Amino acid sequence: MNASIITLTPTQLNFNWGTDGLVLWIEELDGLDSLSGQISEVMDRIAFAIELQTGWDHRTDGNTLHPLYGYRLLLRDASGRWNAIRTDETGHFAGLTPLEEMDYEQAYDKVMWME
Repeated sequence: MNASIITLTPTQLNFNWGTDGLVLWIEELDGLDSLSGQISEVMDRIAFAIELQTGWDHRTDGNTLHPLYGYRLLLRDASGRWNAIRTDETGHFAGLTPLEEMDYEQAYDKVMWME
């Protein structure tokens, strides 16, 4: 009997992000279309970066909201299309909504009207 150990590791996260008013955009840079499967970790990293910039910790500061609260989130996948990222009331990933847009301005307008 031969035994094999297979270790599956997710691909390295390769993305860029920024804010534009009330929209936080995330852009996949590696072209492998792997970011959508790891979007929860991506959002956690971005939230941590925002907390580092502000100096607040939503886990210990009782009156502080989650760092992503209030932002509309956009994800540009490897194909160049924009997707709206839905979050729950705690600011964590709840799903993706394809916007079928290649143009950022049109995706921005669409995500601003989503509930």
